[in-house]
Amino acid sequence: MRKHRFEPAVLVMGLVLLTLMVCFILDVCRVWDLRPGRSVPLVVGGLLVAVATAILTQVVRAVRGRRTRPRT
Repeated sequence: MRKHRFEPAVLVMGLVLLTLMVCFILDVCRVWDLRPGRSVPLVVGGLLVAVATAILTQVVRAVRGRRTRPRT
């Protein structure tokens, strides 16, 4: 198996989608009432967290890349 970069935004988005899946399953089983007023903020908030994680990851990689690159 080839090595690949760790992508924290993908991990966060996966966790957000799993959380949404559990919420929707609980709604179908009538354990929890998930109205659109509750589900839309969950989706939008999860997407914003994933985007913020992706941006932060790119900033950290850019800063680290500048530090490790030899100066000429």
